[in-house]
Amino acid sequence: MLNDNIKKSIVCYFLLLMFVFLFSACQTTSGIIGRAVIEESEKDKKLNSRVIFNNRKMKRYVKIVDMKSDFAYNLMNASVTLKSCKDKTINIQYKFVWYNSKGIEIDPDSLPWIPLTIYGKETKTVQSVAPNPSAKEFKIKLRFI
Repeated sequence: MLNDNIKKSIVCYFLLLMFVFLFSACQTTSGIIGRAVIEESEKDKKLNSRVIFNNRKMKRYVKIVDMKSDFAYNLMNASVTLKSCKDKTINIQYKFVWYNSKGIEIDPDSLPWIPLTIYGKETKTVQSVAPNPSAKEFKIKLRFI
């Protein structure tokens, strides 16, 4: 028969071992979830850095899903995919803003605001072509009608 000190030691080691396994399992899971949230947040930051919202409320209504650009015939083409975050219809306007390689806006206020209706949870893609070949970057402005 084991004496009481040995029994207590075995129980303590067993509890310690269980605590270590339990703690390490929780730590691994939370690390993976945290990393996924950070990656999503970084993607959103990158996309939103090229979007000019006219007010904070609009960010709760419209999400930028994707932004792409390429060149055809020396002109930059831009494509932005928007998604409604609400169940109801949203009426907004958008406008592309073009910048040269030095970050200077090209022809400010020369392009019109374009109306856009996005139905509940719908995704829509809007496109534009740069006004001239000096355009190397773009942003999109969004506002409520």
